[in-house]
Amino acid sequence: MDLKWLLIRRIALVAMACLIVGALLLIYQSALATKRLNLELVEGVGRQMDHRLSMYSRVEEIPERFPDWDLVTTPLLQSGQCAELRAKTGEVQHLNCAGLDRAAVSAPAWFAWLYRRVAGDGLSSSEARQIFYRGTVHGSVVARYEPIASASLAWHSIVPLLGFAAGLVAVLCLMTFLVIDRALRPSKQIVDGLNRMARGDMTVRLPAFRLLQFDRISAVFNFVAAELTKANAERAGLARRLVDAQERERRHIARELHDEIAQTLSALNAQAAILRTKAERQESSLATEAAELEGVVANLMQTVRRTLTNLRPQELDDLGLVTSLEALVAQYNRNAAGATRFTLQMDGALDGLNAETNAHVYRIVQEALTNAAKHANARSVQIVLRQMENGVNGSDAIHLRIVDDGIGRSERHDAGMTVTPSVGGGAGLVGIRERVAALSGTFSAAPVSGGGFALEIEFPCAQPGASGS
Repeated sequence: MDLKWLLIRRIALVAMACLIVGALLLIYQSALATKRLNLELVEGVGRQMDHRLSMYSRVEEIPERFPDWDLVTTPLLQSGQCAELRAKTGEVQHLNCAGLDRAAVSAPAWFAWLYRRVAGDGLSSSEARQIFYRGTVHGSVVARYEPIASASLAWHSIVPLLGFAAGLVAVLCLMTFLVIDRALRPSKQIVDGLNRMARGDMTVRLPAFRLLQFDRISAVFNFVAAELTKANAERAGLARRLVDAQERERRHIARELHDEIAQTLSALNAQAAILRTKAERQESSLATEAAELEGVVANLMQTVRRTLTNLRPQELDDLGLVTSLEALVAQYNRNAAGATRFTLQMDGALDGLNAETNAHVYRIVQEALTNAAKHANARSVQIVLRQMENGVNGSDAIHLRIVDDGIGRSERHDAGMTVTPSVGGGAGLVGIRERVAALSGTFSAAPVSGGGFALEIEFPCAQPGASGS
């Protein structure tokens, strides 16, 4: 959830909680006011009764008119309030209720229920006062409110406050949103910087912020970015030296095999052929053994040639990257026998790369094609290699894309195919990542919409510390 909306929601919840507590307090205060009105009524009527009893004892009033209940209570009654005169036995002798204006009673049912819950029996019950005269109890005066009337009084006192409070909460939320939005504006820059760093852009830096906490985050972010840039440069340099040393060692071993063992095997094969020819002319029993020896030497020579190709394709040094890749793709098409079609597109000055870079690109393509041929079940595999301007870090770059229409990455990963050994001597995507790191490039591997899998690699044309040999 967005931080601004989280804070606004919590502030709104706190404001609503305060509003509810305030409303409950108002209901309680309204119930107390109702109780006070009942007390005032019974006290007023009780004094009137005491006064009339005093006058009755002096025969200043006609006894038949006592207590003249309606005349005494009507001026004191509030709307919805009732006054009762009860005998000593509790029997109601007289009752007078003020008419309740049903049109003015607008308290909803839920509020009336809530009012009864909050007010309780202690506040909503009637009030009573006994009538004494000359030490004798002559009865009691009871005052009470109809429940709907007391709830209506509370409702009319709360509604204006609720409206004002709701408007105040809305204004508070709006002002809080604007303030928080302005205060948290640097967080967007921080998130953008983190996203760029996650995509591999270690050149991103954050500015200084006015807020202390954000400024501290900016300082730590810039420090981490600088350290990661340094670590990535060191890692790329180490990977480049390791992989380049590996390629040089492979080239050295391939030359030694070619110059020594391959030539020796060629000479041995020629001697075996001469021996077989002489044995056949002389009809010697050694002809069969000589032919077998010639076949063994021929097989050994084929094995050495395959090993030489795996270690270092001869055409990579003799003819360059473009011709080597064309030969590699042609070989995969021959091996696929029409089940999978491999295509190669190249654009730009690709023959100007140094020998180590050519070897890395060749091995990456070889690794990807091997995985696609073995595990993708694809009908077509497309390789696009081109030189582009304003690529990595704004300099000229090489962009390599290998995409197939077979199964996606998840199926290959579940089958353990992202790290399968291949003829290139690497370990699937792990080997590709190492070579991309040696090239100071970027690497991505993801399924393609509609099926298939794509590798995207980009690295600068100019490699630090590279030689053209």
